[in-house]
Amino acid sequence: MSNQDNIKVIEIPREYKPLFDKGWREAAIYGGRFSMKSHTVARYLLIRARMAKTRIACFREFQNSITESSHQLLADLIKLYALNDFEVTNNSIVNKLNGSDFIFKGLYHNEQSIKSIEGIDIAWIEEAQTVSKESLEVLTPTVRKDGSQLIYTYNRLLENDPVHQRLVLEGRPNTLILNVNYDIALKYKMMPEVIRLEMEDDKARRPKLYAHKWLGEPNSMERKIYSDWAIIDGIPHNARLERRGIDFGYTNDPCAIVDVYYQDGGYMLDEVCYRKGMSNKAIFDTVSVLQECLSIADSAEPKSIDELKLYGMNVQPATKGQGSISQGIQYVKAQRISITRRSANLIREYGSYLWSESSDGTITNVPEGGNDHALDAVRYALSSMGPVSDEPEQEFGMYSERFV
Repeated sequence: MSNQDNIKVIEIPREYKPLFDKGWREAAIYGGRFSMKSHTVARYLLIRARMAKTRIACFREFQNSITESSHQLLADLIKLYALNDFEVTNNSIVNKLNGSDFIFKGLYHNEQSIKSIEGIDIAWIEEAQTVSKESLEVLTPTVRKDGSQLIYTYNRLLENDPVHQRLVLEGRPNTLILNVNYDIALKYKMMPEVIRLEMEDDKARRPKLYAHKWLGEPNSMERKIYSDWAIIDGIPHNARLERRGIDFGYTNDPCAIVDVYYQDGGYMLDEVCYRKGMSNKAIFDTVSVLQECLSIADSAEPKSIDELKLYGMNVQPATKGQGSISQGIQYVKAQRISITRRSANLIREYGSYLWSESSDGTITNVPEGGNDHALDAVRYALSSMGPVSDEPEQEFGMYSERFV
């Protein structure tokens, strides 16, 4: 970036120049980490928004709050380049000179809200590898203004990611395809040295991880831990609440709470909470207004469990030991599972929960961490139960016969 006469110049890598062409309808921009996808598209959109009045809709599959959107990236770039013609609020970005505006929406289970948006000139779908086929089918006809465009940025997750299947493998008319990787950041000296060293270390010692992380190659379906879970509209009125799973979190990780229902030989999962900054009192307050059942919580935090008991929660620690994670996963895999549509974070974790790989490419029986908070809550809850009967339980005080 240069600075002449106090004017900051927005630089776009030459590899992204085709974005400024007018002949494409959809653009698939994919590749590995540090290929400058998100930052470059955000810069491009700010330029477009300054050139003429433009309505830009920024989408993600899962967006429960504005903090999970592209809002912060755009706001940071506006500040960096001193683009004072933009007004940034907590929920929107508007150009004060020509009326261009940015709006931010989640796609999942938001069909009517998406359909009601009028006059979209450009739709930016970030983290598009998580977008479902159903969401794509809702989105594309919604962006229907003459000359409107859709930009998808993504790092491939699995071989059958719907967005890649649609745009690259099957193909669509007037599609721009840009496969980009970290070599762009190296070429234009945009990669911090600490990131370059991490990349070189992965390249030398972890070739499979390097291929996925830095070259954008998809994971094989063999690595997917859970499959064939159904999505349901809601919990049937005659389903029986069996357990409540709790995975603690606070600053870096969210607290995840999932209810587990049983009906006709299968389990139904309903996400209750998925939020950072939850104190034990806040967890109790969240659960206390729900139907009572036994909660199974992460035994790594015995003080939290004891505090929840003092508040009056019916909670027990999850059983842990050597091999307990693998055994719990195998038990969950053996069940017939459904998830309610509103359980957005649980659905997201389900889609990207993978077995890890060793440096030689061998698939291990150890799951990749960091994207498993709600799924851990599910595992705690389900692993605490043996075979479940369809017969009504005989209850003794607070506990059922099976809970003892």
